[in-house]
Amino acid sequence: MKKPLRIAVVGVGRMGCIHAKHVQELSHETQQCQLTAVVDSHQDIAVSTARELQPHQPTEIRPYQTIEQMIAEGNVDAVVVASKTADHYRDAKRLVDAGYRVLLEKPLTDSLQSSKDLANHLETDLLKRNSVMLAFMRRFDSPLVLAKEWLDAGRIGRPFKYTSILEDPLPPPDGYVSPGLLSDMAIHNIDEILWLHGDRPHRAVALGANLYSSGISDVEEDYDDAMLQLWFPGNVLGQIQVSRNHVIGYRTETWIYGEEGMIHVGHIQENPSVMTVNAFGRNHQVIEKRTIELRKYEDKTVPVFVERFGDAYKAELVHFIERCLTEQPFSVTHRDGLLAMQVLSAGQNFIGANDNNSEIIY
Repeated sequence: MKKPLRIAVVGVGRMGCIHAKHVQELSHETQQCQLTAVVDSHQDIAVSTARELQPHQPTEIRPYQTIEQMIAEGNVDAVVVASKTADHYRDAKRLVDAGYRVLLEKPLTDSLQSSKDLANHLETDLLKRNSVMLAFMRRFDSPLVLAKEWLDAGRIGRPFKYTSILEDPLPPPDGYVSPGLLSDMAIHNIDEILWLHGDRPHRAVALGANLYSSGISDVEEDYDDAMLQLWFPGNVLGQIQVSRNHVIGYRTETWIYGEEGMIHVGHIQENPSVMTVNAFGRNHQVIEKRTIELRKYEDKTVPVFVERFGDAYKAELVHFIERCLTEQPFSVTHRDGLLAMQVLSAGQNFIGANDNNSEIIY
């Protein structure tokens, strides 16, 4: 394929705009890509976004209301899909069937059944099988990559428990369409633990509640606070905590417990642009400590999760572009997205059963 890779972004809400700006940055830095189109079902948003981004590059950005219009003009090689979760199945299938490779925002789709349907469709031939990369950006996050390196090197012995926490300080913005707290947030934590541990769980249980954020928000969501527990073969546990109620600020933390020590990524601190990765042995012995400076965005309006994971979002885009240009498979695919949805669904089924037949334990 000739360089640079011509990229379109489908769905230019808050996440789509971040992806588009990263494409432009990489275009300046590497000359391996260029933003050629934005697509949004709201034509006015597509036009205004293209107009806002245009001063940052010399080549034209074309706005489209539909994927079909974009395909018909033929000025795109690959596509980033950041449309509403409910549209993921339709948008990804149309693009793949038209021969495009796609970076698809999480989750895979809005339900387990439609995720299975999309995965089955992608498995029908080799080209489709290698066409979708799931945007599980934590796999490209420097602090978590370092933690996995220490884990795989045996620095803390055999792991037996993983704890992953993700908490927002505010409700989603007005107008946001959430597929549910676990689908919207915990899907990242699920994939993180599956990736760190390298195995799949045989059981999942979730619990949810509405505590505070749901009472001050106009966004309809099932819960504002939830926990998910995973059981893996070999007596290994995964614990996930997600919330919209961490009022002091955005929080992401990960603990990996091993027979000879513990790895800890992140903590609550004054400066959120600095991440710590620590490994401790028995008796508080310090195995290794690292401090990683995160990117500081000049645009103060970027969401808090982009301040934490902006480098990771950009790194996953680098991987997507490189694999498209070299026609190689992606390191994270629809299969990973489907597995995360299967784990999520198992936990949600437990919540549903207990909502209808709950017991009070004194």
